[in-house]
Amino acid sequence: MLKVIILENDDYQADYIENIVTQRRMINNTLQSYDMKVWLQTNDPQEVIKKVKNEDYFAILDIELDGDISGIDVAEQIRTKSEFAEIVFVTAYQEYLPYTVSRRIEPFDYISKGDKIESITDRLRMDIDEAYVRYQNYVNNNQHHQDKFIYEPIRGVKRQVDFEDLYYIEAIKNKSRRLRIVGKNIRIEYHGELGKISDERLLRINQSTLINPLSIQRFSKKERTIYFDDDETSVTVSYRKLKLLTDFFNDMKNNMVY
Repeated sequence: MLKVIILENDDYQADYIENIVTQRRMINNTLQSYDMKVWLQTNDPQEVIKKVKNEDYFAILDIELDGDISGIDVAEQIRTKSEFAEIVFVTAYQEYLPYTVSRRIEPFDYISKGDKIESITDRLRMDIDEAYVRYQNYVNNNQHHQDKFIYEPIRGVKRQVDFEDLYYIEAIKNKSRRLRIVGKNIRIEYHGELGKISDERLLRINQSTLINPLSIQRFSKKERTIYFDDDETSVTVSYRKLKLLTDFFNDMKNNMVY
């Protein structure tokens, strides 16, 4: 998911930008809603710097803020922490533009608050569209990113979940070409085929289930059962795959460094 940051000193402006993002997420030039959300709206630059980590962001930033930290400083921190970040400045101070270049922040737009409101709205919509296209290209070209599991609910549309939160993927019984992703606070159904999932980090433990072995809480060989989430969620290992899974755990144990 693309997380949107709105850093704006003026509360009215902040709410207005949030409404544009929310509406554009749902109503755009494609047939689907964008896989994005307003993750943080604030007037505090320190809050942004504190909360940002290596995730995917679209940041809409004011430059002139109360205090010693500017929107340019915040953009620099986002660039340092995040592998993917698209940045737009919305400001009344055009003279700051050279600083964004000299500090290699590389925003892809710089919108003046002095423009007519209709012009600002149109520019923001175009920027949201462009940021999302870039995000989709990034996801498509990084399908084996180690921290994410990428799936395709609709042909040509890529989405992702944190790999560490993924428990298993299963083919849904009595439903043709329907898959279910199950994980920590995750339950997603989509059109797909188990045989077309090529992520080598997953293990097939029966004809209809792939698991994330790193999420296993307990494995009972006698019961042929894998437990996740403190035994609340479980899947059954087929007889044919029992030796494969046992060997996998033995290899993990032998390769552990103490």
